[in-house]
Amino acid sequence: MREIVLQCAKVLWDFARLNQIPVKSDVMIVLGNDDPRTAEYAADLFLEGWAPLVLVTGKDGSGTKGKLPQNKTEAEMFHDLMVARGVPKPYILLETEATNTGENVLLSQALLGRKGITPNRVMIVTKSLMELRVALTFKKQWRGAEQVNLSVCSPPLTLLEYPSPYVGNMDHVVGYLADNFAKLTKYAELGFQVPVSIPPHVQRAYSILVDQLQEQR
Repeated sequence: MREIVLQCAKVLWDFARLNQIPVKSDVMIVLGNDDPRTAEYAADLFLEGWAPLVLVTGKDGSGTKGKLPQNKTEAEMFHDLMVARGVPKPYILLETEATNTGENVLLSQALLGRKGITPNRVMIVTKSLMELRVALTFKKQWRGAEQVNLSVCSPPLTLLEYPSPYVGNMDHVVGYLADNFAKLTKYAELGFQVPVSIPPHVQRAYSILVDQLQEQR
């Protein structure tokens, strides 16, 4: 892979991450996805005492269609991983219908409401390159988001550490970074998330990266 591609991908990676430290929260919402490291990290955070309750959300999505164990949802798969890591089953709620990030937020809030839970502090655990999009989506889709103290966390991985048998090799990751960045503007225009200001150097890195990827095809 060309060095210029990795350099531009690193810019997008850094922009996609918030690098927030965990904050004591009323509930931890874990977004199902194709990376089991998310569930493992969420389990560690729970066992460290950062939240007293876990809600795992997800049916399937673009990254997990055709990859999940038979008759398992993303939420159920993550539930099993977290239990295996030591999280007691009674402390985990399951939301098994969401198929995208917006639905993760909407359906999680609805489930908590049915349980009589209105959290003031919410921690969301997601995969490493989704932090910014998750925060922007929460601000748009969670009713009363302006009243909630939100923290977004993910496994503490670098770009070079992120490729795995689950998320793919570096070529797959770079392609996903480009797609993920494009959605920041597209999804804001569609009303799925709040808009974000994109610095010129980040937009420039994206443009160079797209040109480089097209040359490689």
